[in-house]
Amino acid sequence: MYKLIYAVIGGWILSHTLWLGIVGTSSDLSKIGNSLFMIVGTLLSIGLLILAIRRHPNRPFTRRLFLLLLFGNISLAIGEMAQLILDTLQLKRVGPFDGIDLVFSMQIGFYLLAFCYFLISRRAHVNLRFFLFDELIILIVTGAISWHYLVTPYLEQASLFSFETLLLLRYPLGDLLLLGGMLILFFGVMKRGNSIPLLMILIGFHLQLFADLLYVALYRADFPVSVMWLDPIWLATVLLIGGAAILFDVDERPLDLKINRQILDGIRLVTPYIFLLILFVTMARQAVSWNGLTIGLMIAIPLLISRQIRIVMENQRLRENLEAKVDERTAALEQALEEMEHMAYHDALTNLPNRYLFARLFKEELRRAEIHQRFVGLYFIDIDHFKQVNDTYGHQIGDQLIIDIANRLEKRLPHNTVISRQGGDEFVVLLFDVKDESDIEDCGQQLIDLFERPFILHATPVFMTASIGGAIYPTHATSRSALIERADIAMYEAKRRGKNQFHVEV
Repeated sequence: MYKLIYAVIGGWILSHTLWLGIVGTSSDLSKIGNSLFMIVGTLLSIGLLILAIRRHPNRPFTRRLFLLLLFGNISLAIGEMAQLILDTLQLKRVGPFDGIDLVFSMQIGFYLLAFCYFLISRRAHVNLRFFLFDELIILIVTGAISWHYLVTPYLEQASLFSFETLLLLRYPLGDLLLLGGMLILFFGVMKRGNSIPLLMILIGFHLQLFADLLYVALYRADFPVSVMWLDPIWLATVLLIGGAAILFDVDERPLDLKINRQILDGIRLVTPYIFLLILFVTMARQAVSWNGLTIGLMIAIPLLISRQIRIVMENQRLRENLEAKVDERTAALEQALEEMEHMAYHDALTNLPNRYLFARLFKEELRRAEIHQRFVGLYFIDIDHFKQVNDTYGHQIGDQLIIDIANRLEKRLPHNTVISRQGGDEFVVLLFDVKDESDIEDCGQQLIDLFERPFILHATPVFMTASIGGAIYPTHATSRSALIERADIAMYEAKRRGKNQFHVEV
């Protein structure tokens, strides 16, 4: 799936670029062909987003997120269609910032809305306070630099602060805000999964920023280069967003990017400081004179920033170590609780269900038998002459005999049985989900046959027998207590009749 998406995106962008290289950018044919490449590529991305929305009908968050991205791509498609109509009719646009450019601007607006929606909805996984603080640093730095180098020269030439100026501002500020936010967000949440789709969106925003900055530079410097060469870059952003949506895994199963986790965390931490350092270097270049104070400041500020980065990374390392210890203690506690729960419901010697767990399972199986109209067989097993084994060989050998009997019962009985040790030398077997009552009689005889082979006690083969009493639901009784009573009576009757036999009360 990944290779197919990459092949489609790369193939379309390459075809678009080759078209511009072969046909050129000055003829009417090149303009119409360029618009068709943009429209078809955008429609492809729209189709991928629609498929992604339909893949998650029960995920309102995912659907709304993709819907906002879809609206952004639709805005681009509408703008390109309007541009195609103008080129076909050989009409010229009113100016560089007309209604079509306003439609193009809506694309960034919807992308920003989608980004904010993602951030707010995932605030439980992102430290929102620190995220907004880092984003504010990025916004201030990029805003100040953009205002100084891009906006101020334009305002010096313009008669007033017009609506066109606002449209010019959206290029550097909107893209940089998206890019800075995605950098921090990507390295903050990628550990939960969906690393590759997030990386595709991050790359797309880098391309969008690169193309928009080139567009502003070409517009202000009046370079003899057509802006159509930027269209494949803009289109790559749209296609990457569509591809990321179709590859998005709603269950967020982690994907290994084979990148060191510490490197990623380091990039996320230093990103705001890099922007701050850029602002400082830009200010230093505007210094009126170089003297000892200026040089000292140039050295001290980067050192101060590096010191702050070290403190933040050290705090993060300590926090991660603390979280690791907490996770380790939590896992140990959960394991201890599981072991305690297991001990509470299982026999310590044989690891079979004890009388408490057996009573619960017995109750559940009777309820199922009543619903599905099935039989249930209950067997009480008492080992004959077990006291003589303890007296002859000792309690340790007697315990081993109990374990051997339990193992033989587990291995030889069918899967639809529950075996429990009630204490001492007494076992109880529950046969459930039985369609024919005769199967219960057959299982009782099978229990007797299990004792035909000798048990090896202290390297000596010893033959043991058992007295087994049975009761059948609903033939003999319909309640748990009544069935237990009938099986117990039948077991004592088997002992009275000479032991080593299975008996069912009629």
